[in-house]
Amino acid sequence: MSRHQEWKMLHLLYRYGRRTGSGSARVLTEQELTDAGVHCDPDSRQVLEDAGVVRRVGNAYELSEPARKIVATFTVAKGPEQNVDIRVDYPEVFVVMPFGQPWSAAVHEQMFVPAIEGAGFAVERGDSIVRVGDLGTNVWRSITQAGVIVAEVTAPNPNVYYELGLADALGKPIFLFKQADAVLPADISGVHYYEYRLSDLAAGRQQLTEALRDWAAQKDHRFFGVKALADR
Repeated sequence: MSRHQEWKMLHLLYRYGRRTGSGSARVLTEQELTDAGVHCDPDSRQVLEDAGVVRRVGNAYELSEPARKIVATFTVAKGPEQNVDIRVDYPEVFVVMPFGQPWSAAVHEQMFVPAIEGAGFAVERGDSIVRVGDLGTNVWRSITQAGVIVAEVTAPNPNVYYELGLADALGKPIFLFKQADAVLPADISGVHYYEYRLSDLAAGRQQLTEALRDWAAQKDHRFFGVKALADR
């Protein structure tokens, strides 16, 4: 069963499964799933059955209780075909910014990198990703692995907006930076952001370091406790 088929079957059973007879099972029949585009041949449905995600009930299927609880609590998205798990609250920052602006190098090298490293985080920039496969998969991988996204949104840039959209959909905390007097698009103009000046990158650097340290130390986050688990 393809990744798309697994994802689709999960959501179809959750949203459209119905109770039949006197039992409590919420099911869809094999034919209903097939008609909806989930090909329930034995070698594909068996993957989810063996994992305990779905359960066969006669000629129908239902979600297991653990799977139903997960779907009810969290947004379950279809990832790329490669197996990439999401890291949560890991002390690595993915920097999203337009790297072709005249001021980009100075902001990245004199403000973002020293600020991030000063807070004890690793840093990765969008244009230095090791390319393995298509660009979308590489960007997805980098965002899933980062605990925090730091984005510079002064200059309108489609790549920046695309990457911000992915990060927001994945629930990643995002620290937005813009230069003083920059006008932001309506979609993000109401979002909290940090303002800095090109003439005083040191102040912006200190602001980011303090923000990351405070965020990492919060009781719900504990970034370096997460790293300790990963390093065992």
